[in-house]
This record gives sequence, C-alpha cells and structure tokens, in this order.
Amino acid sequence: MKETKEPLAKFHASINAKGQIVIPKKDREFLGLDKDDVVEVIVRKVLKSDSKLVITGVAYIIAKLSSKGLITIPQEVRESLDITQDSIIEVLLVGFHKFDDLISPKGKSLLSKLTHKPFRILTNADEESRLIEKSISCIKYNLQTVH
Repeated sequence: MKETKEPLAKFHASINAKGQIVIPKKDREFLGLDKDDVVEVIVRKVLKSDSKLVITGVAYIIAKLSSKGLITIPQEVRESLDITQDSIIEVLLVGFHKFDDLISPKGKSLLSKLTHKPFRILTNADEESRLIEKSISCIKYNLQTVH
C-alpha cells in the first residue's frame, strides 16, 4: 500500500471580468467551506498545444471566499502570468482555514498575509511540491491494488 498526497480539489476555471474564479459548489459543500473562510490555492495558467496541456505559469494565492464561492486572482498575478478572461486556469485547492478558527495566532498571521501581498509567483516545480506537501489540509490517499 502506497500513500500519496493530493490537493483537496483540482479543477479548471475561467476568469470573470473582475479577475475572479469560483470554487465549485460541490467542492465547497464537501469541504464545509463558507463565506469568509480563507483558502490557499495554486493557480496554473494552462495552454492546450496539440494533444498536450502546457503550464506556462504558476502562483500560490491566499484568498477570502465570498458567499458565492468567488475568490479574486490578484491583478499582479494576472499580469505576471498573462491571465485574461479568455484564459483557462487549473486550480489546486491545497488548504483552507475556517473563519471561526482565524482568531488564533496562525489565523492572525494569515489575515496579515491577506493584506500584505497574499501571493507569490512560483518559479520551479519544487516550490509547488513543497506547498502541497506542507499543507496540513491535504488528503492522504492510500492506493491499493484491487484484485
């Protein structure tokens, strides 16, 4: 039996005119996410080339969830990764923090990050792997061979 770590959710999204994407309702319901909860996501700009998907840029973002499941991709990230309304992005939900729990010291630190550049452009695959690995919210999958 081999254990692997996966993001909490992975989906493709398009950007609205305000630079927002929606965390799908089924994912929000499954994880118990509500308005004002804070999510940690990895955003990948994806292009389709022949029969392959090519990742052209990656960013890590901390964002507050709206009542309709919207989060905003910061303008600086959109510009850096050349994300427009025509872009398709791949989103990996790697962590979340319930609003009620954010009064703790960790919560205060997260809220502080939200107001001070709550993102960074990832420049190599190791950074993305480390973020997924360190996320305490990752689901551990046990892979078993079914006979």
